Amino acid sequence: MGNNIMIKGVSYYHPENSVDNEYFIEHFKNLGTDIEGLLKATGRKRRYISNNKAENMLTMGYQAASDVLKKTHIKVSQINLLVFSSGTPEYIAPTNAIKLHSMLGAPQRCAVYDLNANCAGMVVAFEQVVRVMKSNQNIKYALIVGSDQLNRYARYNEAIAYSNFGDSACAMLLENVFNTERGFWDSDYYTNSSHHDKILLPAKGMSSVALDRSLPTQDKLVKWTPFDLGGAFQSAKISIDELLFRNNLKKTDIKKYFLSQFALKNIKNVCNDLEEELDKFKFIGDEFGYTGTTSPVIAYAKALENEELEIGDYVIFWTVGAGTTCVCVLYQY
Repeated sequence: MGNNIMIKGVSYYHPENSVDNEYFIEHFKNLGTDIEGLLKATGRKRRYISNNKAENMLTMGYQAASDVLKKTHIKVSQINLLVFSSGTPEYIAPTNAIKLHSMLGAPQRCAVYDLNANCAGMVVAFEQVVRVMKSNQNIKYALIVGSDQLNRYARYNEAIAYSNFGDSACAMLLENVFNTERGFWDSDYYTNSSHHDKILLPAKGMSSVALDRSLPTQDKLVKWTPFDLGGAFQSAKISIDELLFRNNLKKTDIKKYFLSQFALKNIKNVCNDLEEELDKFKFIGDEFGYTGTTSPVIAYAKALENEELEIGDYVIFWTVGAGTTCVCVLYQY
């Protein structure tokens, strides 16, 4: 056995302010739109949304990162790689990872960078960082932090973006472990860029924000044109079947699935496609809303909190980012 990469710990943070469906139902009713069917399909009941203007994706990321270091008893001086994933970055330059590096007091011998694959970002970062760590045994610990606040950038008249999203951050500490097969096993990707124009932030592009002084505020926010995500979620079965085949596993070997929390309806469709049991699919979107890059990892964290996994269990991470691009990871707890 060689080295493998394990999730040593995971923590999440969310604002205290919890908003229920009634607020959004009433808001859109005043605009002449009934969103109750949408909320039922997405499985929303509540979502955490910051009402503190001083709170942003960086401060949330710091809270999650600090907690996972405390929880795992790993000193920040031991971190050799720090990656920040966000689709709503506070800064373009310097990287948010550099900002977090300073906030944490991380060591100088530490690689830092941002990774933006939108809602797929944190699982993509996990897969990419694992590949680096497996080939570089000098990296003992890596810290991946994800944080999104898409609700803050939503247009008030676009139901999917405004009523669906919640604020959160999540931090995952990875450890390079020798003489074990547990940990990361395999990954698969699917990308269909035909929907590249459906989710745009900012709506008119960064150059317009910088150069057009008359640009309306709504064109600086996200533009969400409704489209069919069915093909992306149908690809989940293809990727999962591929990973099981390549690694000589069966569906009965998988203990839990941690999928994108975009909509409960989509999770049920994947469940039906796989002919699996719904209780194997962790859903936390009724409490957290849709949290973007962090959503499947928070689902994993909640499963750990509830002691739903045992040593040796196989799990699947799968999620989708704007555009669309999908990532699937097979992991042994």
